[in-house]
Amino acid sequence: MEPKDGRSEPNHDLQDGKDFQDGFVQDLLFVTNLEHLLVITGPTASGKTEVVLALACSDPRIEIVSADASLLYCGFDIGTAKPPKEILAEIPHHLIDILSPDEPFSAMEYSKRARAAIRDIVSRGKTPVVVGGTGFYIDALFQGIASIDIPEEEIAEARTRAQNDIQEQGFDVMHERLRAIDPELYTQIQRERNPIRLERAWAHYYATGEPLGETRKRKPEPFEFIPEYQVLTVPRLELWQRIETRVDRMIANDWIEEAEGLMNKGIRRKMPAMRAIGYNELFDVLEDKRTLEEARELIIIRTRQYAKRQVTWIKKYG
Repeated sequence: MEPKDGRSEPNHDLQDGKDFQDGFVQDLLFVTNLEHLLVITGPTASGKTEVVLALACSDPRIEIVSADASLLYCGFDIGTAKPPKEILAEIPHHLIDILSPDEPFSAMEYSKRARAAIRDIVSRGKTPVVVGGTGFYIDALFQGIASIDIPEEEIAEARTRAQNDIQEQGFDVMHERLRAIDPELYTQIQRERNPIRLERAWAHYYATGEPLGETRKRKPEPFEFIPEYQVLTVPRLELWQRIETRVDRMIANDWIEEAEGLMNKGIRRKMPAMRAIGYNELFDVLEDKRTLEEARELIIIRTRQYAKRQVTWIKKYG
């Protein structure tokens, strides 16, 4: 297709979506209006980036709003398949590279920031398109997560208190204490043993005096835009091959060097950004705990498992 308004055709290593034809992109344009919001989603390696970049080249009004948790963090580029910097500079993207690796981030915060970004885009006469595979973020954007207004100073103080309590008393003690005030969230955290969720639960309680589980049960605030979902589907065997090919491409593109650079900058495994698949495995390689080939195989397995969970989650989108 011919580029418009100075935007060049996508020309980078993310080739998963190259089979999508111009006709498909043109079919998507009809939903990019002020009432309906186009949402392109699908499992990892299904070609979401290529499709949305082709769409943006077809319509210079488009600005891309990411719904991918792994793209939030600065410095985690190769292993998250983040669009190249030249693409980010040419086509407006939102909610990419907005956090340092040690910053926690919730679906509630995503909903607030994504809604603000979308409203701003529309106010400037542009067209937002949401793209990503983090289903919880997409649900939070359109369905909302009930929240109350809390001064930032109180939130920061409560978060520090929660962090200190968990560090001093330990995960198990603070988790057990949570059972009495928020049994539902206690059970969820028990399954995952997720320290970030435990910290968030206590920070919310310290700041508001109300269990986070109860707050979330409040009637959500609906978003004024209607989502039009375009779910990219790929046959399982083909998706598995795409994942393997993409992991090999990332390794060939100096992923291990990127991980080493992060380690040298003081990035530690417990930081929220390290939840992105592959970085812990490459840290193992750098610490001589496993070979690169062993890490490669484990990364492929974990990515396929993640893709399965994504497919299950997004089935409801059509």
